Amino acid sequence: MPPTFSNIIVWRHAEAELAENDSRESDLARALSTRGQRQAKRMAHWLKQYLPKDTLLLCSPAVRCVQTAEALNYKITLDHTLNPSAKLKEILDVMVSLESTPQNLLLVGHQPWLGQLVTHLTGFSGAELNIKKGAIWWLRQSLNQTYQYNVISVQAPSFLAK
Repeated sequence: MPPTFSNIIVWRHAEAELAENDSRESDLARALSTRGQRQAKRMAHWLKQYLPKDTLLLCSPAVRCVQTAEALNYKITLDHTLNPSAKLKEILDVMVSLESTPQNLLLVGHQPWLGQLVTHLTGFSGAELNIKKGAIWWLRQSLNQTYQYNVISVQAPSFLAK
């Protein structure tokens, strides 16, 4: 069964430092760059104005995702399934399995699964969406179709005032 939330906001981690080697551990340990820290703060400032109070923030355990989410100064729930190599089905399973389904969900994570999730929930066809670093896509459940979502906002740090 697909997830049913009033709002699903996906937030790709902001720009991170380059990996020193190709190991999974070093990838998860990559921190935000100075630019990435500014991106996260800018997007968090925008989100604070609009984010519903009853939102569950579910975050990848990767350092760059945690640092992005921390800019929001909000309760963070880590989920190890939301790792950089996660598959869309795994993400959907996590969303469906939430014990007490919140009205609103904010996911902080990675490409390509964030783009795949938006494509899946909105019914976009064709090319996979590429969500830019630090950007959010805000989806709202359709009033006409229970498992269909509409895009109500797309924001990138570069769109926002400094």
